[in-house]
Amino acid sequence: MKNLPCIGLAILLLTFVALKIRKDLLPSWLAATKHLVKHAGCNDLKRMAPYPAQPIKGRERYRVMMDIKKLDVENWLTLDKNYMDEHLVRSQLLAHEKHKVLQCLPESYDACLEALEEVVEFLTQRFANMFEMKKYGEKTMVYNRMTGETFAFGGARSEQMDPLEIAVRLTMEDLSILMKNADGEYYLAASASLFPVGWTVAERIGWTISQLHNPVPLWHQQVANSVSKFLCRLTPHSPMERSNYFVEVKRPDEDLFEILYRPTTLSEDNPDPSPQDIVIRRERQTFRRLPRTGTILFGVKTFLTTLEELPMQELENLAREVNSWPEHVGEYKGREIWGAKVLEFCEKKKQQQEMESEKMEV
Repeated sequence: MKNLPCIGLAILLLTFVALKIRKDLLPSWLAATKHLVKHAGCNDLKRMAPYPAQPIKGRERYRVMMDIKKLDVENWLTLDKNYMDEHLVRSQLLAHEKHKVLQCLPESYDACLEALEEVVEFLTQRFANMFEMKKYGEKTMVYNRMTGETFAFGGARSEQMDPLEIAVRLTMEDLSILMKNADGEYYLAASASLFPVGWTVAERIGWTISQLHNPVPLWHQQVANSVSKFLCRLTPHSPMERSNYFVEVKRPDEDLFEILYRPTTLSEDNPDPSPQDIVIRRERQTFRRLPRTGTILFGVKTFLTTLEELPMQELENLAREVNSWPEHVGEYKGREIWGAKVLEFCEKKKQQQEMESEKMEV
């Protein structure tokens, strides 16, 4: 009887060790999600605020920067109140413009399948009351409770939808696979980019990272080498993320489909835009090295904010950055169309806030 406390302590210790070993077998980025409280239920989707977008910093000197930081692994993929509206746009694009927004080179299939497996595992754990996964031998079924859709993958390849298409029908993120070619350069081997900015996947599938960034002013001079080193050093246990933004001009009559799908230009036929027609288009970009295939899964989540919705500090920071751009950078970004309007709106809002502050003091 005297040994019972010791035996109990030993069992407790072994249980703890076993659980720790089990957790350590998981990729480190995913293990962190295991303790999460499940997200709001399907009925609460409309109340889920978007993941906080990186604020505009207001740099006074223009420079192309990577601004890489560690990935917020608990929010690798995100859902919010815009899910159903954007899902409709994604479904329309895949139905009518599929060849433009989805391309997968033959050598990318295994990586696309691994990417889908990672997406499904994450979503069914992070948002367990919105997505359900069941396995039937080699086949996996994933059920989207929000849309009522069910997708199958695994087993006979010819009978199923492309893995990357299934993945982007589930997510709010666009997803791409980067693979290394014989010269050691990463290239776009597969991509489901439904909300592009000035390009389509059909045009650029197979392009190297350098080719993809040819139009970007100063990219090759300032960050090309850093980007190459970063991609080569990325490991399955060191996922990263970064953010950037564009200024987009829409027509007053444009719907969400036309605002999100921008394959030609950020400035539509609206030479005199109002503040309501000027949209800050932000991207949260994520980078993960897939453990089995060793390829890189690149994700892009798009956020839209009108100029009127920007808080005063960000508005001032935007004006500061717009003024800092060299002429060729401003031309690339479309500043001649919306620049004066942004600066005018910022100044008016600043004066308005100053007047309101003075009234409150009186």
